[in-house]
Amino acid sequence: MKYTTHITVKFQHVDWARIVFYPRYFEMFNQVVEQWFDEGLGCSFHRLHEEWNNGIPLVDSQCRFRRANHLGEQITFELELLKLGRRSFTLMVKGSHLGELCVDAQLTMVWVTLTQPVAAIPIPQDVRQAMEPYLRDTNQQE
Repeated sequence: MKYTTHITVKFQHVDWARIVFYPRYFEMFNQVVEQWFDEGLGCSFHRLHEEWNNGIPLVDSQCRFRRANHLGEQITFELELLKLGRRSFTLMVKGSHLGELCVDAQLTMVWVTLTQPVAAIPIPQDVRQAMEPYLRDTNQQE
């Protein structure tokens, strides 16, 4: 299963040429991940950070820019879980406009405690269970 959402390119995302300034895609990826947690997993980022005192920093990414996106365009983002480990997970996020792939990124994120010292901890079981339907290949669980 994939999580799908849309982001319209706004003035805040673009440079003087009215195309998305490439670091803004990483902000969009983060927005997609946050929305997936809120809407797809039923686990709000507020609860994650405030109540659990946990976080999920991005530790590795591979991104390909395939087509520029312009002011006013709507980008359709699809998120799929590639790998679900004990303390980390890897996502594929693809952004397209009118069916044409524009940008994609493979993101590896780690579940951490925000108390000192910051350290990787196991992903809570209820969150893991909510993630499992998004796993591309169920043989990728660790």
